[in-house]
Amino acid sequence: MLFQRILLPAALAVCTAAAVVAVPTTALAASSSPSLPQPVSARAGATWLAKQLTAKGYIPSPSEPGTADLSATANAILALASANVDPTGASKALSYMETHVDAYVRQDGSDGPGQLALLILDAHALGSSARSFGGSNLVSRLVATQQTSGKDKGLFGTKAQVSGYLAGVYDQGLALSALAGAGVTGGSAITAAESWLHHQQCPDGGWTSYKSKDNPCDGSPADDEGPDTNSTSLAIQGLSAQGDLGAADATKALDFLADAQDSDGGWGYEPNAAGAPGSTDPDSTALVMQAILALGKVPSNALFNENADPVSVLESFQVSSGTGAGAFTYPGISGPNTIATYQAVPAVAGVVFPFDLFVSTKFLPNGSVNDSYSATLTARGGNPPYTWSVEKGFGSLPSGLSLDPSTGVISGKPETAGTSTFVVEVTDAKTTSQPRRDDVGWRFLSIKT
Repeated sequence: MLFQRILLPAALAVCTAAAVVAVPTTALAASSSPSLPQPVSARAGATWLAKQLTAKGYIPSPSEPGTADLSATANAILALASANVDPTGASKALSYMETHVDAYVRQDGSDGPGQLALLILDAHALGSSARSFGGSNLVSRLVATQQTSGKDKGLFGTKAQVSGYLAGVYDQGLALSALAGAGVTGGSAITAAESWLHHQQCPDGGWTSYKSKDNPCDGSPADDEGPDTNSTSLAIQGLSAQGDLGAADATKALDFLADAQDSDGGWGYEPNAAGAPGSTDPDSTALVMQAILALGKVPSNALFNENADPVSVLESFQVSSGTGAGAFTYPGISGPNTIATYQAVPAVAGVVFPFDLFVSTKFLPNGSVNDSYSATLTARGGNPPYTWSVEKGFGSLPSGLSLDPSTGVISGKPETAGTSTFVVEVTDAKTTSQPRRDDVGWRFLSIKT
């Protein structure tokens, strides 16, 4: 069975009027030993997504071109924000979603927790208020979807919604991440939500989409049963964002992901098993990479397949030339794939949900050879104090200049004439609510001397 998990609602598109950043040149090729973030891949993927947006700020439905694909648009906003690409287009898309909240969120007569969570994450990433979004308090609406009694006490979503494919554990993890981004990290609703999710974890460390007699922990991957990589990845991110993934559960979850890895180094929806060899897809690989980051690890850690790097595996799905350059493909589907692209971009951008740390400096002043130079980098979001660096493998400062890691000041005397393009990266301080990861932000910048 072909699984292409959508970050809750699907596809994305927005941008014709707004200018987008050009795909980087080979002078800024990714490093030979891939790590995260991968700014070149992330920016190229986000640039392609930005080009799919219409002038009104939405991604068209593939079956009805004149109609907005609200799911794809919501996901695209998050991808654009993760790569710091086309903020004007992303803001326009967010405004479009503000005028179509109910059309997107209402699901079979009830609010969909996954849709609400994604909009909250969108607003959080773009510095907008989720409590006043198109005249609606998304946070309150999400909390109101929670079941308050019965065996599913603490679960966000109705019984009918839980029986659907995009529900249960996946939505629960996304909701906990979104609420953490909105500053909701305590109280009875969070405690109940975390408790429900903890009880859904299987003995092998993974999560099924919804544990039941039809999808038990000991179900066979060959029958599309048992724990899957997508549900597990979102559960990890949600609990980690709330600071409630204990060491024992985290270790079990990491072991599950390690065992689920395919022989090529990537992941498919179903875990790799002796009787059901895995089939790598970019969506699942991206989600697992984000989960590993949330656990404080790196995807290429020795715990995983040492014969292939998941970062390289994910980048192998990216289109390198032509009109689809930057987009990601999906096995069995020809051409650029919107869903694969908006799911892959945040992963290669190196972010975990929720994220809100960005380099806010857009341009640096020119300098002159042998003259004193000084410029201060700025950032927004996250949890100061910040730590600055120039990411290795993605360009360098002009000779004679250096970056102070604590102040963000670039200073010195340029020694040669020319234009240097590089990637500056900022990380923030660890917080008690998110103990297993730091936020990370980056931006391509240039200095002409």
